[in-house]
Amino acid sequence: MSQIMQERNGKNIVVTGVSSGIGQETVRCLVSNGYRVFGSVRKASDAKPFEDELGDQFHALVFDVCDADSIRAATDGVSDIVKDDGINAIVNNAGLALFGPLELIEDDAFEHIMKVNVLGTRFVTNAFLPLLRTGNQKQAGSKIVNISSLSGIFNTPMNGAYCVSKHAMESLGEIYRRELLGENIDVVSIRSGPIQSEIWRKNIDSTSAFEDSVYANMVQKTHRIMEHAKKSALPPSVIAELVLGIIDGQKKKLSYHVGEGSRVSQILSSTLMPKRWADRLIHNALNKQSKEK
Repeated sequence: MSQIMQERNGKNIVVTGVSSGIGQETVRCLVSNGYRVFGSVRKASDAKPFEDELGDQFHALVFDVCDADSIRAATDGVSDIVKDDGINAIVNNAGLALFGPLELIEDDAFEHIMKVNVLGTRFVTNAFLPLLRTGNQKQAGSKIVNISSLSGIFNTPMNGAYCVSKHAMESLGEIYRRELLGENIDVVSIRSGPIQSEIWRKNIDSTSAFEDSVYANMVQKTHRIMEHAKKSALPPSVIAELVLGIIDGQKKKLSYHVGEGSRVSQILSSTLMPKRWADRLIHNALNKQSKEK
């Protein structure tokens, strides 16, 4: 066994939202590289194929990230398994996207995405922090990895609810990092552009709900943009490998920008770019899209 595999042996990672996409690939990557992983799913049936594939190095946790009580119950089960070893990282991956103009999306839908993407991140982090501290005492340098988005730094029309939730997630991460700095627990954000997942299909399909609204032209333009982005979306394995590097300590930045649009998003969200200029550039880009046949 190589030295790095020996170092990973006995280390425990918690990953949320592992039934598909980034979460699923992250679990596969971590387990294949020697970590024991506890992955959350909302239904026990979602975990069975994963448990059969990965064996004893994977343990399913059945909870909804919006349910703080069920998360706390899951920590008891993890504690019984890891005992004094604690855990070495939390990967907050569970999340939702929601397409539509802020004026017209349902209040319940807006509230739900905030619960999942913001409150869910806080619930999970707070519940597992005691176990993270225990693991950190044995192996300094524990990590909290938040799977955020370029939408966490760059606001775009028709994507408002998701942008608001990811901006809040970015704020949560920065505050946790500063509050936990003295304990040598780092918080890292992965801000990705388009990644191959079911989110793309669901969001593209949902554009039809607003085609007859006052925002119809903008909806059509955004639909075409998403269709184009879907074609260039990166495989979730790219994020999984990055998570591995962060947990291993090979990647030491506070945040990582990944995928198509990352450079543009950073420029347009920069304090060096006047907001009125950014507004106009986005407006013109969308208008140009509307003239395409």
